[in-house]
Amino acid sequence: MNGERIARDTVNIDDSVHDIYKRLTEGNDPVDVPFQTMKDVFMWAASLGYQRGERKPIRGKRTTIFRWAQFSSQTDIPLIKAMAIADSGDVDVLMRQEDVLTAVEEYANAGIISMESRLLNANGQNLWNLVGLLA
Repeated sequence: MNGERIARDTVNIDDSVHDIYKRLTEGNDPVDVPFQTMKDVFMWAASLGYQRGERKPIRGKRTTIFRWAQFSSQTDIPLIKAMAIADSGDVDVLMRQEDVLTAVEEYANAGIISMESRLLNANGQNLWNLVGLLA
């Protein structure tokens, strides 16, 4: 491979929060389970973490929940890139996919805890609690 390094394409979460992702995606009632995929939960969690200015490094065992190719090139990737640029203050971060993924994973790792408390552990139905996060 001539010393070339292949960019990581896995999206990881801390194994300790994997159950939260499952609780938000597994089931047929959209009022109780408001997300269809773990990628959707991840993007909400990352956006919430970024909005709150909170990054939390993954310290425990890592669990891969999907791959880079599952991000939408029209909606997810521009948002992820914008977060990475804003976080680093340097457009050159886009040349380092590892750094982009690390930043978004850390925002999601912080955001998922907030989602758990504001959706799953709050009074009311999960879907309407999610809508309340927009206010």
